[in-house]
Amino acid sequence: MVRDRRQLWGCGYGTSAAMRLLRLGCRAHRLAAGVARIGSDLLHHPLLAGCPWLLPTPQRFRAAANWLELVRQGVLDGALISGLELEEAEGLNHQELELLPLGDLPLALAFCPKASVLVGAVPGRPAPGGRVAEVLVPDRGVAPGLRRLLRELGLTLRSGGNSLQTPDDWIGRIQGSPLALVVADREADTWASLQRWPLGLGPQDSRPNSPVWLALPADWQEHPVLRHTARELGRIGAAQQLEG
Repeated sequence: MVRDRRQLWGCGYGTSAAMRLLRLGCRAHRLAAGVARIGSDLLHHPLLAGCPWLLPTPQRFRAAANWLELVRQGVLDGALISGLELEEAEGLNHQELELLPLGDLPLALAFCPKASVLVGAVPGRPAPGGRVAEVLVPDRGVAPGLRRLLRELGLTLRSGGNSLQTPDDWIGRIQGSPLALVVADREADTWASLQRWPLGLGPQDSRPNSPVWLALPADWQEHPVLRHTARELGRIGAAQQLEG
């Protein structure tokens, strides 16, 4: 199925009453078989590691409204959504959905190992021996909350536009440059080739983070696999806060 790029909001993959019924039927079969499709962006995808009952889904930055619609339409069985984006979005449609808080995800800056930047430099301030890099970020249409947080930290932003989708796209864009990416401050195979520094200064509990929410169908408690997923992701989120 090819995404309709002319449809900027909503499901984005074509919607009709018949298609929705078909997708919800497919969801029922998935959940009955004990598997589920949970969507996430590149920032939150590491939280899904170690959940073998979850089917693979593309890692994409999407607007909060799009994530909710994908779950409502049955394209996804759930989605991890940043609280930063939920705060920025207006008029979100929560019908037929439930949002569960999972905790806060500490953030970090990731660079190529040979990037000419200074470890520990105060964001936004030049320092001898290196310089604070620009941060490559998603388009403002899909991550306004993340962009606002980084601007408040004094960081200079450079938009990745809509051409960067996969992890390889983002890593390839910063290769050979001092550009940085924002990633989860935890070990992840996706960013194993990059050097990671915690975002912000001061005590760990005062550093910037992304509140994480899990969007699920309103009837999620009727499905054992979704109950198990919510419980495990909540446990992982709580452990992440302790580690962060």
